[in-house]
Amino acid sequence: MADIQILGHISNIKFLSDSIVVVVDENKNGYMKPNGERVDSKVLTWRCILGGNESKRNYINKYFNRGMLVQIKGEILPYAVEHGELVDGYSVFIQAINRASYPTTTIKQEKRMIKESQLASDERPDLESYNKPDF
Repeated sequence: MADIQILGHISNIKFLSDSIVVVVDENKNGYMKPNGERVDSKVLTWRCILGGNESKRNYINKYFNRGMLVQIKGEILPYAVEHGELVDGYSVFIQAINRASYPTTTIKQEKRMIKESQLASDERPDLESYNKPDF
């Protein structure tokens, strides 16, 4: 079994008789290949399975809703089970689910300020003024 980590928004939560299915949409940004070919952005949809005992049902029902950004760590298997039969697909069994935080809105400004302060630095400390008495 392989581990997987998913960061995405909850699109649906289904409470089944013996399990909970959390459907998560993960955005994959597009990019440009070295040969100039453009790869478009896409959305991956993951169906993640969590055991359905009463405490887990209460936890999911209380703390998670549609649209929330979540981070899921789990085990992934290279097959899916539908109506008791193995079919092509995957199965993700949730080991941990946490709410994720959005990045701050000022992160670009912080990066720019750090870059400007590094450019203005001449890398030579002023030891004479540092060693002067304070008063």
